Amino acid sequence: MLLLAVDFGNTTLKAALFENEKLLEVRYSLSIIDLEDWINQIKNNFSKNLEGIIISSVRKNEEIEHSFIENLKKKIKLIIKLNSDSKKIATDSKVISVVVLDENTPLPIQNNYKTPKTLGKDRLAAVIGAYFLEKETTKQPTLVIDAGTCITFDFIDTKESKGIYEGGSISLGLNMRFKALNHFTAKLPLFESNENLPNPMGKSTQEAMQSGVQFGLMSEIKGIIDFYQNQIKSTDNKELDSKLNIVVCGGDALILKKWWEEYVINFTNTTHNYTKWIIEPNLVLIGLQRIFQFIKNNEDN
Repeated sequence: MLLLAVDFGNTTLKAALFENEKLLEVRYSLSIIDLEDWINQIKNNFSKNLEGIIISSVRKNEEIEHSFIENLKKKIKLIIKLNSDSKKIATDSKVISVVVLDENTPLPIQNNYKTPKTLGKDRLAAVIGAYFLEKETTKQPTLVIDAGTCITFDFIDTKESKGIYEGGSISLGLNMRFKALNHFTAKLPLFESNENLPNPMGKSTQEAMQSGVQFGLMSEIKGIIDFYQNQIKSTDNKELDSKLNIVVCGGDALILKKWWEEYVINFTNTTHNYTKWIIEPNLVLIGLQRIFQFIKNNEDN
């Protein structure tokens, strides 16, 4: 089964081609025209048929339907699956099923978010992707950090041998913090981050701002990691050696990982053994593939 997973982010559009669970190719910073051309290339160049397209978007769905799906209708025959009441995934080799991830889409995990309609679909796909990164049957609780335009923290628990998404938090992204300091003050200039984690005691305005943003962000991340690590050390599993998995994605994932390692060595209690971060840049796309596969498997059974 060939599947195209598409992620409409706040600032970028990326897509990945899968054959079952195998990731064949990823393309970043696409325009909608680029994406349409790639779909035509897939249909013309692969011996296997493109069975489905699954879309996650933090933009308005109307924008996707009109600028992307409607354009594809003119070129290839589609069945559009917008929610669980839509038609089943197509079995006709000439038809492509399109799933636009929303609050009604069937999921391979339990979603305990109180307002699923307002939940960012990239956040949901990312936690599902992180849950299935683990190959072991017994999975560990996982914190997903998505370091993009905003920084999101999302927690998926593993009670009763299934994934349970419990929610998380949304914070200012790295660049947004610098821009806010400049925009909402009269005299603070706009700076970029230092390549290295700065000393907390800045000796100039630039150093003080970089310290406030970068060191402050590391302190924020530490507090959140500590909170979730304490959450999983409940009386019910005190005898178990539960470790919090940490999976990180997003455009700033690598630089945050670098600063975090400096921060842990230089500014935390060295007796505390923090879990190493797993960097997976395609986490949202992997989660989308798993959602589509789950829907297809349920309809086949």
